[in-house]
Amino acid sequence: MVPQELIDGWLVTLMMGARIVFPILLVMTLGYWLQRKLQRADGSSVLTPNRRVMPLWYRRIMGELNALPAWLPTIGVLTAVGVTAMIFRLWVGLGASTNLNQAYPWGLWIGFDLFMVAFSGGAFTLATLVYVLQMHRFHAAIRPTVLTGLLGYTSVLVILLMDLGRWDRFYHFVIFPNINSALFEVSWCILLYTTVLITEFSPVIMQRFGWHRAMKIMQKITIPIVITGATLSTLHQSSLGTLFVIMTERLHPLWYTPLIPALFFVTSLAAGLAMVVAGATVSYWVFKRSLPQRLVGDLASFLPWILGIYLVLKFGELLGTGEIGLVWSSGYYSVLFITEILLTAVIPIAWFMSKTARASRMLSLVGAGIVLSGIFLNRFNAAWFALKPVEGYTYFPSIPEILIQMGVICGIIFVYTLVGHYLPLFEGTTKRGEEEEKRLAEPAPAPEAIQPGKAYHTS
Repeated sequence: MVPQELIDGWLVTLMMGARIVFPILLVMTLGYWLQRKLQRADGSSVLTPNRRVMPLWYRRIMGELNALPAWLPTIGVLTAVGVTAMIFRLWVGLGASTNLNQAYPWGLWIGFDLFMVAFSGGAFTLATLVYVLQMHRFHAAIRPTVLTGLLGYTSVLVILLMDLGRWDRFYHFVIFPNINSALFEVSWCILLYTTVLITEFSPVIMQRFGWHRAMKIMQKITIPIVITGATLSTLHQSSLGTLFVIMTERLHPLWYTPLIPALFFVTSLAAGLAMVVAGATVSYWVFKRSLPQRLVGDLASFLPWILGIYLVLKFGELLGTGEIGLVWSSGYYSVLFITEILLTAVIPIAWFMSKTARASRMLSLVGAGIVLSGIFLNRFNAAWFALKPVEGYTYFPSIPEILIQMGVICGIIFVYTLVGHYLPLFEGTTKRGEEEEKRLAEPAPAPEAIQPGKAYHTS
């Protein structure tokens, strides 16, 4: 018999997720449907005018637009909606545009920021593997991964600007440092690491415009930059967890622990690798280029070890403090915790221990999605869901909060697609179909020669 508390917890979680996810999916689905309805059976646009009467500049623009994915205009519109909501928030203020309050000063935006910092950890993880640990076989994935990290950290900075009550004083942490604040270290590390990511990505722009001398200089300083970036990432990935160490009375014991900085760092490694695995599969479908699946599987093989360390730390701490019984007796919080552990560690460990899953692009994408959804839930649990309620206060994101969040996510997709289309982002990767052609071109193994004196069985 399932306890009623668990059923209620599942229902509350489902309803909270539906109120955020459903409107976004509805808008994207309607946009996709409308695009398809405005096309002829042969795929050409109904709105394309007679090309002979249109000026040359218009024909060039339309040619470029037709070369981009069909869903990109919808993403662009949603990005514009988000930018409009940002202007509204900056104009009317934080209190008038959000549902944040004294009991819930952090909400949707901070939960997203915490996840995006972990998600973008693939940049420093992969760069460390390639340049420091000399695993050069993964080098082709550096550029797409660094771009993902750069866009992720840029989105974090944008959301942090939206979340500031006095956004016009965003630069004050630079000129008025408070060295006793954990946020001071986090702010500086994120700012500096974003600068490092811009530097790491600059060779793509230099190659596009033929700045070969500048590229040679960048190649000479790559390793020091990578080491600096890895150091900064290690600091702020764990320091984000430090923010919750002072929340002894507010954060539920299933999440509160002095080890939370270490847990945040370990899960950021897993999220970063999962991002690389998922990104390799998505780029294979969208841009027709990617890492060979063998290398994607090699990256995925690190995940069971990292997530195993996370499980040991998490449950070791619960056993050591005598709070392991809370896993089954905390009602709604038990639902959140069990779901998080299953998605973050238990299912992915079993999933990526399978050679079949690591050898399949689709199964690798699904497994990476499970890891990312678990870490997404982990960050939102710490920032929002697992906070003990305060009498007289509730929180659910306002419409401007949701629109701004939607706009930031769509903006990441929009910019990444444009960069992938116009810049040499996938240099060194394999074109779609080449991997299968190479496999088919490999000669079949020679039949074993019959050896004298060896017994052979026939059927």
